[in-house]
Amino acid sequence: MALTLRVVAPLVASRMAKTYPISSGEALGSEPLLPYLSPELNGDRLLVGANFASAGIGILNDTGIQFINIIRMFRQFEYFQEYQGRLANLVGTTEAQRIVSEALVLITVGGNDFVNNYFLVPFSARSRQFSLPDYVRYLISEYRKLLMRLYELGARKVLVTGTGPLGCVPAELAMRSPNGQCAAELQRAAGLFNPQLVQMINGLNSDLGANVFIAANTQQQTNDFISNPGAF
Repeated sequence: MALTLRVVAPLVASRMAKTYPISSGEALGSEPLLPYLSPELNGDRLLVGANFASAGIGILNDTGIQFINIIRMFRQFEYFQEYQGRLANLVGTTEAQRIVSEALVLITVGGNDFVNNYFLVPFSARSRQFSLPDYVRYLISEYRKLLMRLYELGARKVLVTGTGPLGCVPAELAMRSPNGQCAAELQRAAGLFNPQLVQMINGLNSDLGANVFIAANTQQQTNDFISNPGAF
């Protein structure tokens, strides 16, 4: 339930439709993506892409306040922009823009805004500010701003994953479920968030006049894996 923002070379992105799950550069037929801050990410390694992810962050800047040295979304976008400058120095501005526009960008964020914010403690600040349905609507509106920022930065092929079954995560089961059943409120949160995310993405694509953003139903994929693991 952490953000993953990956830029993958165009020759890899073209295989996306036939390769699942998309969890690493290796799964897409490419060498693994290095973290953007890795000292090894230079030269031709920049052409493969970069991993800007940071565990614990969310859509909102106040998510994950209990963690130290996490890289929040606004900073990840700054790194993404910086990456493009480094890429332009390597291959030229026009080619760098082409690479980014034809690359696959994967963004996964939202789950932490529930487990590490709204439901982090009883009577959290956000839970006192919003009812759960209103909080979900607020998250979706803020997520739309993040996706628009990605578009402004040149991304044109963006895979957006929703949250998995939040209440069934082992850590949440240990804290919230004495009988081993999935935590009902977190399940409700995911059930509210994911359909609205798809609706928002469809509306955003309509406004842009192109299918820039693709929604991936990770909750259903996880449920399918649990119910029929032999199919994977």
